Amino acid sequence: MFSTLKKFIKPDVNLDNRPNIVIVLLDQFRTDALGSHPVFSELKDKGVFFSKAITYAPYTLASCHATFTGMYGRENGVDAYTKSDAYDTKNCFSIADYLKSAGYYTSAYTFSSILIPHSGFKRLTIVPESDERDVASSHCEELDHCYNQKKPFFTYLHHGEIHHDVVKEVIKEYSIDDKRYFGEENIEKNKLRYQNYTREAGEYLSKIIGHIEDRDPDGNTLIVVMTDHGGSNGEKEGEKAYGSFTYDYSIKIWYYMIWPKFLNPGTVVNSQVRTIDILPTILDITGIPVKKNKKPIKGNSLLDIISGNDSEDRIAFSETGGVDGPYPSPDSANVRCVTDGNWKLIQNTTTNKFELYNLVDDPEEKNNLYGIDIEVGERLWQKMIEYI
Repeated sequence: MFSTLKKFIKPDVNLDNRPNIVIVLLDQFRTDALGSHPVFSELKDKGVFFSKAITYAPYTLASCHATFTGMYGRENGVDAYTKSDAYDTKNCFSIADYLKSAGYYTSAYTFSSILIPHSGFKRLTIVPESDERDVASSHCEELDHCYNQKKPFFTYLHHGEIHHDVVKEVIKEYSIDDKRYFGEENIEKNKLRYQNYTREAGEYLSKIIGHIEDRDPDGNTLIVVMTDHGGSNGEKEGEKAYGSFTYDYSIKIWYYMIWPKFLNPGTVVNSQVRTIDILPTILDITGIPVKKNKKPIKGNSLLDIISGNDSEDRIAFSETGGVDGPYPSPDSANVRCVTDGNWKLIQNTTTNKFELYNLVDDPEEKNNLYGIDIEVGERLWQKMIEYI
C-alpha cells in the first residue's frame, strides 16, 4: 500500500491516516480563463496543477460519470445526453462507492439529479438553481456537516453558476449562426462577458478553500479542484456554448490536487492527462484496492507523473452528440476525437467528415490537415478504433 506515493511524499507523515477528500467542480470553466481570479495562481503554489487535461465529454452529464467511474461512457453506459438512466450501477463502482466501502462518510451537493451517479452517497443534496439561496454558503454548510463526522469523509461540491449564466445570456439569447455572437469581431466581447462569470466563480472558490483551511488547519484534506468541460466564445460557428463539437476550447481542461502533507506544493504537470485518471489516483493515494468484480477502470493513477517518473502524454478519447448545433444527436454520440497531446483526429459520423489538427502549430484548430498528413491520420484512426 502507498508504494508509489512513498516515492515523493514527505517521509514523516503517517500513511495510515487517510485524508478527507473534497472535490470542487466549477462547471464550464475554460482553461484560458484561469487568470480571471488570483485564487487559481494561489492554488498552483499550494498543490499540483494539471495544465493539460482532457475530458471525456464536453457536457456535464457524461463528463462527470466518466470522472466518477474512471471509464468512458461506452463502459459506464452514459455516452449521450439522454443516457443518465443508462448508468450501469450494477457493474460500475464510483468514487463514492469506493470511499464508502472503505469507511468514509460520503456526501454531495449539486443542482441536478442526473449529473452524477447516486450510488455510494450517504447524503445527497440536490438543490435546483431556482431554489439556491447562496451556493457558497450552502457548500460551506455542507463542509461543516462533513467535518463534524467522526470518520474521514468525501464530499463533492458542484458549482453551476457559470453554466446557469451561459444558458441565460448565450444559449437562450443567440441562434447557432447568429452574427451577433460568431466571428472574430465578437470573440473579445464574448470573452469579457464569460470572464465575468469565471471571476465570480473564483470568488466562490476562494471562500471554499478558506473555509476548508479554517476547519482543517492541520491539512488532513485532499482537495481536488476541477472543471467538467470548457465552452465556446464564438470561435466555431454552430457551437454557442458546448456539447456540439470536440475542439480544445471545450475538451482541453485543467485540475488541481492539493494536499501539501503528501503532494509537493508548486508542482506543475504539463503532460496530457485525462479526467478518467482522477479515480485511480484517489485509490492509489488511499490504498483502496480496485474491485475485481466490476467493470475495469480505464484511467491510470497520476502519481508517477506527479513524482516525475513519467512524463508521457496519455492518449485521450472524447465524444459528444449535441442537443442543438448543426448536427444534433442527443441520443448517441456523433462527433468523436482522439488526441495524443500533439495531434488530434476528429470524426463526425453524421457528415462522414474527418479533421486532423497539429495542436502544437495550430492550437486554435483552424488548419485541417486530414488527407495531407496521411501517416498521422492513420495512426490516430487506429487509436480511435480502440475506443469505438
